[in-house]
Amino acid sequence: MEPRLNILVAYPYATPQVLDALKTVGPNLRFLLDSGAFTAWKAGKPIELDDYCRFLEGLPVKPWRYFLLDVIGDPQGTLRNYKTMLKRGFTPVPIFTRGEDPSVLNDYYKTSDVVGIGGLVGTPGNRGFVRGIMRHVGDRKVHWLGFTNLEFVKVYKPYMCDSSGWDQSRYGMIRFYLGKGRFCYVKRQNLRSIGPKIRDVITSYGFSVEALASASSWRGAGSPSEQINCASMVRACLDIEKNLGTKQFMAEVGAPKIQSLHHHFRRLTKPQP
Repeated sequence: MEPRLNILVAYPYATPQVLDALKTVGPNLRFLLDSGAFTAWKAGKPIELDDYCRFLEGLPVKPWRYFLLDVIGDPQGTLRNYKTMLKRGFTPVPIFTRGEDPSVLNDYYKTSDVVGIGGLVGTPGNRGFVRGIMRHVGDRKVHWLGFTNLEFVKVYKPYMCDSSGWDQSRYGMIRFYLGKGRFCYVKRQNLRSIGPKIRDVITSYGFSVEALASASSWRGAGSPSEQINCASMVRACLDIEKNLGTKQFMAEVGAPKIQSLHHHFRRLTKPQP
């Protein structure tokens, strides 16, 4: 299969500007839509199912897949939403949330070829939960919501997963992908001590160590640090899918970042002469 740029956008952040940016990616895009229920729940502004369904019907960019509108803390409410969406002719990816009976997982697989696993972000014991639930999943397709631990991905090879923490430039760091599943983190104050391997990676992305010397290079949209984070993560996602078969999605992206990701995707997938 041809490589694709894997981008996840949540419904509350799917602004006209973001949708326009997604359209420019064209056939290179693999667009996954999240309902954003968790974000809305934290903000105290729950999403109405009718609003979400109307949004899906009017989307100018067809998503590759889209998630059900789950109800945080209410498994029965989530199940009702799923059944309602199916009756309306939608085919959302259902979400099994930590704490539910595993039999619910089996029920979801009767109507969907892939099931999302929620309740993994920032919760104690999430790694143990992943180990346990994957025994029930077996070789069926699964999406890990907000969980991309590479050691786990190597073992279980989930069909897909996503993360909003891939861009470390917001924290004043660059997350370098070094190939073969290896990452390292660099802050501005550590630039002088980096080795030739990281220097080569910086150069391969079209930048220089000197370009990262100023404080302004580590701030704002389009800064060298953000650009390198984008390039590094695109490279990692391409590598992970090629070698492990897992489609890893980059979440929480605005229009400028989508453009940066697409730029580096095209450069990294350009046929070599």
